[in-house]
Amino acid sequence: MNKNKNNRLSFINIFVFLTIIYVFTVLNFLSPKDKTISEVENRALTQKPVFSIDNFLSGNYFREFEGFFADHFFNRETLAQASKELSSLKGIKRSEDVHLVDFEGQNAGGSENPESESEGVAEVTTKGNLLILNDTVMEIYKFNADKSKAYADMISQVSEKLGSDIKVYSLLAPVQIEFLNNTKYKNLSDSQNDAIKFVNSKFSDEIIPVDAYEPIREHIDEYLYYRTDHHWTALGAYYGYTGFAKAAGLDAIPLEKYEEDEAPNFLGHIATVNPTEKVNKNPDDVIYYKPPVKTDMTVYYYDKETGEKKSYIGKVIDKSYAKRDQKYGVFLGGDFALGVIETNAGTNKKIMVIKDSYGNAFIPFLTPHYSEIYVVDPRHYKENIIDLAKENNIDEVLFLNYILTTNFESFMGSVLSLTK
Repeated sequence: MNKNKNNRLSFINIFVFLTIIYVFTVLNFLSPKDKTISEVENRALTQKPVFSIDNFLSGNYFREFEGFFADHFFNRETLAQASKELSSLKGIKRSEDVHLVDFEGQNAGGSENPESESEGVAEVTTKGNLLILNDTVMEIYKFNADKSKAYADMISQVSEKLGSDIKVYSLLAPVQIEFLNNTKYKNLSDSQNDAIKFVNSKFSDEIIPVDAYEPIREHIDEYLYYRTDHHWTALGAYYGYTGFAKAAGLDAIPLEKYEEDEAPNFLGHIATVNPTEKVNKNPDDVIYYKPPVKTDMTVYYYDKETGEKKSYIGKVIDKSYAKRDQKYGVFLGGDFALGVIETNAGTNKKIMVIKDSYGNAFIPFLTPHYSEIYVVDPRHYKENIIDLAKENNIDEVLFLNYILTTNFESFMGSVLSLTK
């Protein structure tokens, strides 16, 4: 009796086994073989080998066909994804997830015109490559001596037209890849420290360089850059501000004097080029700091249809952006042509900041030191900045841009066009 039962079980096992093999054989035969890329493994799949007598006799044909069959196994992507997830659960160490991606993006954040229905951003000003390392996206910087010198010359020319009574500062903010510990990936990008020193060496004697690099380097283990966006965080901007305070002879306000809040679940613009889900599954938090002084801000922009200059009441910290997708707009409400910030700091000092969007997170830290702050974005402003400075008795001008801006000839041209 037991022998017959065992025979039946053996027969059932053989039948199930052969059925599975048969079913998978049919499915493999019917499944499409035209897929060329594995999205899970981020690699090219082996294609069907071309038959030739030489390939056949050498044995290469069968080896290549074996690779082709393995890469086009039925439902292979799902099985590969399951394998990766099981490996992570078991604590098996996997190689780093690395991608190099062509990128054409925007150095912007927020809306220029609040009357617009969409959250528009500034025109395209960044173009280059991104390194995606695990859950972090970083811009790659390439040094260009001619363009870097042109950037320095641009600031020197503006300084000359402003006259000796107005102090001019230059702050170049480094980007995240500069501070990678892994030299293999860090070396994909040129030295930003050397580039900043090169630019500073080309200034006329009147320009005061600001060292934001060293304060950032000293605190790089803190949350100074977003993983999904190319901007520095407010904390990164704060350490940049301490470098400015040192250059300008100011006493930096301790961070604990600011009221802290945050906007969670932020996916920055450069996260959209991510070829995997790893970045999108690890969003950033936009932490922001409310200035310890009273601020009032008026924002000026140009009507897109008529060109007429209009204004609205803005906010240095605009908490409404905490509920939007473009949460970096919490700083100043994004990019615009001109913003005028009035404070109760009582210093009677005035400063103009000529900036890209890196300046947005930085400017709130200036409010305890200046009674008036003029925020100019040369990508949008259309009037003469020399007249603006002199008519408003501005004492200081700060050029605040991130390092890649030194390669943007259009940005330099925009600034110089505002001096004529």
